[in-house]
Amino acid sequence: MDLSSAEGALPCFKYCIFAFNFLIWGLGASLLTISVIIRTDDALYEYGKALELDRYYTACYICMAIGVLLIVLSFIGCLGAAVESPCILVFYVLVTGICIALEVAVCVLAWKTAGGEALQRELTEQMLGHIENYQNPETDDSRRFMDLIQYRLECCGARDRLDFQKLGFPDPQSCSNERTNNINIRSCGENLRRYLERRGGALGGISMGLVLLHLFSLALNGCLFFGLRLQNNKYRRPY
Repeated sequence: MDLSSAEGALPCFKYCIFAFNFLIWGLGASLLTISVIIRTDDALYEYGKALELDRYYTACYICMAIGVLLIVLSFIGCLGAAVESPCILVFYVLVTGICIALEVAVCVLAWKTAGGEALQRELTEQMLGHIENYQNPETDDSRRFMDLIQYRLECCGARDRLDFQKLGFPDPQSCSNERTNNINIRSCGENLRRYLERRGGALGGISMGLVLLHLFSLALNGCLFFGLRLQNNKYRRPY
């Protein structure tokens, strides 16, 4: 690379780094906010007490950590570009690599947990166990759980309303739609899968966007780093 052209391009690299870090800061703050909202969702907390959603919670915790890290990291990236410090830029690149690995992990956890027919079958099987204990006075938690999910998600049964009838149980009142007073026809396994898909899709989508931004940011920081090295070597040359 020609030295004069490299020096002329340094301001452009710096401004691009500022812009990318502003976007990363915004996405990091959004990721932190959304993950906190999802994790503190009362409905999801109740579902998690009766169903195995550990991977989903793990994705939320990782997103919280990434969000905090990105807010700090974006400031460090801007600082490194502003003071033209190669050491800060190298540190930024190393931490960005860690962030990319965490973001890929979130995509795997969120999309693997929150979508697909396999998840629906898994949720349905767990709900069938609660339906079998629906009228057992010793396991009243199953009744409360099924009434809660059927009322909030406007569904009935794990697969359909026949799940209760096959066991000789009458249709629960929580299966009735408040607006029409008819029995809800959608299954709770399907509606819960859709519920998780919307939330998991948001986490995975933001994380994937951050991965792409980080890759561009790494390229810009690499160009700035080598440009600074060339500039420093110029002034070290004896005249």
